[in-house]
Amino acid sequence: MKVKNAIVIRPQDREFFSHFFEEDVSSFEEESRHHKMLGLALEKAHDIRKFEIELYWKRATYFFAFFTVVTTAFGLTLSNYRYSHLAPAIAIIGVVFSCCFYYVNVGSKYWQENWEFIIDKIEYYITGNLYKAFFFESEHTKRPSVSKINIYLSRFIIAVWLACFCYSFYNIFSSHLYLSIFYFLAFIYSVGTTLFFCDKKIKDTSNNDDNRIRQFRFRTPRYKNHSL
Repeated sequence: MKVKNAIVIRPQDREFFSHFFEEDVSSFEEESRHHKMLGLALEKAHDIRKFEIELYWKRATYFFAFFTVVTTAFGLTLSNYRYSHLAPAIAIIGVVFSCCFYYVNVGSKYWQENWEFIIDKIEYYITGNLYKAFFFESEHTKRPSVSKINIYLSRFIIAVWLACFCYSFYNIFSSHLYLSIFYFLAFIYSVGTTLFFCDKKIKDTSNNDDNRIRQFRFRTPRYKNHSL
């Protein structure tokens, strides 16, 4: 009979796994229930991480396509004196979507790093520290973060659209005073509402998790014997 080796959980991981298994576990045997759970969890974590990265680029493509349309509309209205009074409205749309683009990038990066953290925790007991390993020629080898570059780009886009709004607002202020006041109030409301709904933090989620009540039920099918 093959002797199964015991896998000892490292002290720094015991608190994590006590919540993961919902019981205090300091060690477990190979091919045991806990070992199989970790193997499946590691596989799922890799799959979800890859799925989050795919969604990350799909969302970015969607936003860039929208920015192309809005930028074209803004340029056409701003360059035509008959429609220049509409340019601030389009700029407000650009500011709102650029703020949303920033928060989408931040959220995507968070979820990617969330699953990477789980992989870091679990892989030691299944595949070893494979995911943690990386190679480089020297300390000066470039390793730019693609997600951080996208976050920087989204901030830059926000600044550009803010400048577009300010310029278009100043351009019509003297000739359309009441419309300018409306645009200013619309800008404050739109940006404020966007920031309010998008700027969620971990503490907001943590405070709500224990208080939310979820309901459930099972569908009860009814069957009748049909005699031929």
